[in-house]
Amino acid sequence: MKKKPFLLPAAAFSLALLIALGFGIHAHREKKAYQARLEQVYEGAVLSALRQMEDMQLSIYKALLSQDGGRQGRYLSQVSAGADQVQRSLSLLPLSHGETARAVKFANQLSDYAAHLIALENITPSQADQLLLLIAACDQSTRALQEREREMVSRAAAGEDAFYPGDDESTGYDSQISYPSLIYDGPFSDGADEENIPALGTEITREQAHHIARDFVGADRVSAVAPGADMGGSIPCYGVTIHLSDQVTLEAAVTVEGGKILWMAPDTADFAREKSLEECRQSALAFLTSRGYENMRPTYFQAYEGVMVISFAPVQGDALLYPDLIKVQLRMDNGQVVGWEARNFLSHHHPRGPLIPALTMEEAQGMVSHRLKIDACRLCLIPKNQREILCYEFQGDFQGHTYLVYINGNTGEQEEILKIVENEAGIETV
Repeated sequence: MKKKPFLLPAAAFSLALLIALGFGIHAHREKKAYQARLEQVYEGAVLSALRQMEDMQLSIYKALLSQDGGRQGRYLSQVSAGADQVQRSLSLLPLSHGETARAVKFANQLSDYAAHLIALENITPSQADQLLLLIAACDQSTRALQEREREMVSRAAAGEDAFYPGDDESTGYDSQISYPSLIYDGPFSDGADEENIPALGTEITREQAHHIARDFVGADRVSAVAPGADMGGSIPCYGVTIHLSDQVTLEAAVTVEGGKILWMAPDTADFAREKSLEECRQSALAFLTSRGYENMRPTYFQAYEGVMVISFAPVQGDALLYPDLIKVQLRMDNGQVVGWEARNFLSHHHPRGPLIPALTMEEAQGMVSHRLKIDACRLCLIPKNQREILCYEFQGDFQGHTYLVYINGNTGEQEEILKIVENEAGIETV
């Protein structure tokens, strides 16, 4: 008697099929989730390498512009450390063996060369030429890596395996190498450390704070004021909400001591961009003067979403006081002031002694690298390591970029080198 083949009942077969499908869907989802996590890791590695390449390029420029052997060494140390980080980042990428080897080889060479130069007292002209070649290589590699990152994002958006090129596939990445730490709206905008806040005056009441805020904005612009969120900390403040007649609302902080406006900000920034930088600058200067802030000079600016932010520093004698910055925000549709930030000014502004440098401008200029084509110079006070240093600020061009070199007006030592970055939003320094 022949055995009949075993047949699953229809219900059992359906259940088994559903279980198999469930396992399949779960495995597929797990695979996609794992792939997504890998792609995040790979994209992070690319961005990290890109940032390091940009930072290394900037450090090489600063090393070339520095006349101080010790500072040259520190900039070159940053190059060497950046190259090591590039190697670690690139090791995470699933690129072809040959391509990864070329990238790591370049980073190794750059790290070794920077380490070699660190031990030297000064960079020779031939070594400077070599560093310029390395800058060009970094620039080329940065563009290639940016293109690679865009390609990976595009492939990922299309549902493709963006980070899995085949062994023979060219990725367009050409090998080679930090993320500029942007100092918002110009040099020394963060001022010095706030350890000892000076007394700002006698204490005021909340009602007085409301009157002060109304008068500061302009009583003709204000329809109503109301209590806002109070602040504690090193400078206690009353919070004030200011309703303007044009439906814009401002939030402000008025110091309990002295009744000074610490900061003010609008609830919106969506204004038409109709006023020019110069028109906004003149409106801000007029506002400052009318509120008792005399002898202020504009330094740097940014524009975003219809708001212009301009930094101002007071001048004492011939010296610009960077520790005492005030930032003014203006609507770009009508030039009216809607924002204010005066923490640095309230924390540090006071009459200094005579700001007269021991060195002449010509003597200080002799301490600046001949590679910088100088087109402007001014005396300034800068904050550094909880001290204020009187410096000459030399602005000039090197390799098509604008740099600021700060030379100590009394010792001739180089205190800082900053690069000016101009973009659609304004001017920043790195």
